[in-house]
Amino acid sequence: MAFSGYAELWANKPVRALYAAAFFARIPALAAPLVFTLYVVGELEGTYAQAGFVAASTTVGAAIGMPWRGRLIDRIGMRRTILPSIIGVGVLYPLATIATYAWLIPVSFLMGVFLIPIFSIVRLSLSVMVEERQRRTAFAADSVMAEASFIIGPAVGVLLVTQAGAATALYAIGASEVIAGLIFMRLNPPTRSKPVADVPPTEAPAVKTSFMSVPLVFLFLISGGTMASLIGTDLGIVAELRELDQVKVIGLTYGLWGVSSLLGGLLYGSLDRSIRPTYLLLALGLTTIPVGLGNHAWSLSLWVIPTGFLCAPTMTAAAEWIAKLVPEERRGEAMGWQGTAFTVGGAASSPVIGAAIDGVGAWGGFVVGGSIATGIALACWIGQLIPAFRPERHAMVDPPRSNTT
Repeated sequence: MAFSGYAELWANKPVRALYAAAFFARIPALAAPLVFTLYVVGELEGTYAQAGFVAASTTVGAAIGMPWRGRLIDRIGMRRTILPSIIGVGVLYPLATIATYAWLIPVSFLMGVFLIPIFSIVRLSLSVMVEERQRRTAFAADSVMAEASFIIGPAVGVLLVTQAGAATALYAIGASEVIAGLIFMRLNPPTRSKPVADVPPTEAPAVKTSFMSVPLVFLFLISGGTMASLIGTDLGIVAELRELDQVKVIGLTYGLWGVSSLLGGLLYGSLDRSIRPTYLLLALGLTTIPVGLGNHAWSLSLWVIPTGFLCAPTMTAAAEWIAKLVPEERRGEAMGWQGTAFTVGGAASSPVIGAAIDGVGAWGGFVVGGSIATGIALACWIGQLIPAFRPERHAMVDPPRSNTT
């Protein structure tokens, strides 16, 4: 292990600025789902099921929008791609505060479509801004920053709702996302070794070859399986603590889960070699299944530490290998498809996990979420035993780049 890699990254001023911008941009994005739920059940006097439909509408919109905008980043550059997103969120969030519930569904769908693609931009830019030997550390550091935003975002959302009301919170989130988009436009992080942001669309190089491969599909499946494990842990923690009548300690349990993921990401980024994400997902799934054995608040909090420790490394490794398998001129679209895989994995597994909790209790959420992740990992592992489908055979070598990036 070598933690000096983090110091080397932090000494790079453009990389440091990108991390800071991504950290603050993710906070309102992560606060939004909880605020929308509280807005629907509070100010609109709806049900949690109705709030779930709003969340599902945003999810579908994001799943459609992320690959499309990733492809635009590849073709016309980051600035032109996110400008419609900045305008969209600037209009849609105020509109949501005056919309009836029926109109809130299409509004939330458009919010998903025009969601600023922070994940794709940051991972794509890092793959260009740092050398290949630094990618693991760079992606791990981004996962750590994302975990910190995840810890802060929902708490900020609840604070805004309780102190100023859900409608005001939506205004604040919309304004914050507009500011975040403008910051990214100002930074204009590179998405190619040779910047294309100032090249007219008609002059952008046309890339018609497909970047898809079986190993890449495996990585998208692994990304979806990772989200199934996270959803199982997320819903399972809430259900378990409600069964134990210990909801008041939910902050402690989530805190240990988040901090252990943060530490896992830091350690993975310090390694001098990559670990295949298939193996990490298998370990993540297997450590998620027994979490329900924690039949006290304190034991539950301890059981989530191993699975949390593997969260950030699994997501980091998947992004690292996508960067290896996809040529630079198509990585934006590929990162967008990974975002869709995360979204679809969470959306598809949530009803099954929820039904398991309703049917057998909180422990069912951990078992089902962990089993889905384990099953996907085993299927991918078996597929990768075929020589032609091994990811190493498809890895790309990036062209040399100058020190200007």
